[in-house]
Amino acid sequence: MKRKETMEPTRILLVNAINPFVEAQNRYPALGLGYLVSMLRREMGSEVDVRLIEWGVEDQLEDFKPHLFCVSSVSQNFQLAKQYAQTASEAGIPVIVGGYHITEIPENLTQAMDVGVIGEGEYTLLELVELFRSHGSLQSSDLAAVDGIVYWEAGERVQTQNREVVGKSTRSLDELPRPDRDMMRVRPHSNMLTSRGCPYTCSFCASTRFWPNIRYFSPEVMISEIKHLRDTYGVRYITFHDDLFIANVKRLEALHELVMSEGLPKQGFRFSCASSATRITDDMARMLKEMNFVSVSMGLESGNQEVLTRLKGKAFKVEINQQAVETLHRHGIHPHGSFIIGEAQETLDQMQETYDFIKRMPLSLVNIYVLTPMPGTPVWHDAKARGLVSDDMDWDLLNISFELDWQRVILVSETVDRRELHQMYLKMKRLRLFKYAKAVAGHPFQMDLVDYAKAKVVENAYRLKSRLFSGRGTINQGLN
Repeated sequence: MKRKETMEPTRILLVNAINPFVEAQNRYPALGLGYLVSMLRREMGSEVDVRLIEWGVEDQLEDFKPHLFCVSSVSQNFQLAKQYAQTASEAGIPVIVGGYHITEIPENLTQAMDVGVIGEGEYTLLELVELFRSHGSLQSSDLAAVDGIVYWEAGERVQTQNREVVGKSTRSLDELPRPDRDMMRVRPHSNMLTSRGCPYTCSFCASTRFWPNIRYFSPEVMISEIKHLRDTYGVRYITFHDDLFIANVKRLEALHELVMSEGLPKQGFRFSCASSATRITDDMARMLKEMNFVSVSMGLESGNQEVLTRLKGKAFKVEINQQAVETLHRHGIHPHGSFIIGEAQETLDQMQETYDFIKRMPLSLVNIYVLTPMPGTPVWHDAKARGLVSDDMDWDLLNISFELDWQRVILVSETVDRRELHQMYLKMKRLRLFKYAKAVAGHPFQMDLVDYAKAKVVENAYRLKSRLFSGRGTINQGLN
């Protein structure tokens, strides 16, 4: 759609395609989109007017009247992203889509989507906006020179060469601006990203494809953002959402010095992070405790060694997982563990080993998941070869609650009956609730408990309503 050249700011509507009824999807601010906003504002200033939203798309299209519509989506919500893109396209607005899903399956670019951003989007989106501002459109003749995109030309999808990831040669992310949170709900317990990428290649995780090289923000940039959150938004508790926060020990040691010199622990400031069990030692736990880390989350996945090896690789051992849990507990840090059941060859007896492991370990918080094939992962490729999934499937099928709609969930298990798997899942969920009830009085998440409980009630009510009245049981059904 050709537009006249104008000196007015280019209005950009940036949409995070989530379901507002699903607690896990709107627990924390979407920092990935915050980086896009801050990059546009830093580089283009008054030339752009950016709005970031998570719902109310039709109202914003009417009120804001954007020149560009940008939507980001994971696979579970790609049906919703397609609906949003169609609505914007019908209004004559060029559409840019980004996020995990289009990165993994660029062939899913629909006719309503003009451009798909592959991988990290800060510099790619900036280049696209500059092109649009210069030419008043997103023409294929201009797009051919933009790295890291997929677009339409003469009715065919064209994918350009990959864009180099931010800081590939230096392994530093410091060139990026701080994520813009002004249009986000920031609670006293908030989140930060201090690195991108992961050194591991777990069979169920797509992170290493989206972020193929591990890179870091420096301790100085990290402490600056921590102080910004404290002073601007009143944040007192930060969860670091890195795939592996303690991958770089020297960086953590430098951060430890800065945190202690700022006196953050004495101010009652608290932290949580994710780690591999292989990185937990007494020295590491001692340093985390001094910084007032109150919990560490680990992907423990299974209490059976064969299953754990198939999920994560030979470097991961049940014994090491046990030692990590006990070490954190001994140092007064709440150990959290996530577990996966339903791996293709896993038996009920092996699942029982996971149950027994959870039961005997001093875990404060446990998350139980049924293995779901996600695009780009080895699990996905295996499931696709078996005809369980496809690149043009209904993506809402990845979003069904196994607890509430177990008969329709996509399962990869070849050894356990669907009903038996559901019964084991409920058994583990009951154990999860029991362990959390024991730990809740002194748990750092106690400050979030009321909000969490309310959100889960709303989510379950919505899922049940969708299942009973929509005839489909998908959580995105009925949002528009």
